[in-house]
Amino acid sequence: MFNLFLAVSPEIFLINATFILLIHGVVFSTSNKYDYPPLVSNVGWLGLLSV
Repeated sequence: MFNLFLAVSPEIFLINATFILLIHGVVFSTSNKYDYPPLVSNVGWLGLLSV
């Protein structure tokens, strides 16, 4: 059972990282509080950290 968890954990991490980046990009890019900032650097750094 533990080997199954070890085999599936990278896929779980990639799915979670993708959803977190997507949610952050959608919420942050459409926020009026931050005057709709460009996301190239922000999502780029988050993508680098998730790798």
